[in-house]
Amino acid sequence: MADQHLAEAAAHWEYALLGDQLPWDAWENEEEKRAELTAWLVRHAPARLRAHGVSEELLHRIRLLGVTGLDRWEDPHWPGHRY
Repeated sequence: MADQHLAEAAAHWEYALLGDQLPWDAWENEEEKRAELTAWLVRHAPARLRAHGVSEELLHRIRLLGVTGLDRWEDPHWPGHRY
């Protein structure tokens, strides 16, 4: 059940996080909270999500959270990347 919730949350949050935004409003320390959430997802979520059977597309987007700058924008798995 916990992995199902993680999969739903990751799918819901990844768009905002890829835009370097926290997926909810925060009164303070928004950047710190976003960085901590992103780091946790990049480190801990992929194995659990893979075992839960999420799409490779979601796994690639979670991986992209750990990529910065032009490397993220130019990655072939970036949602807006054109071939």
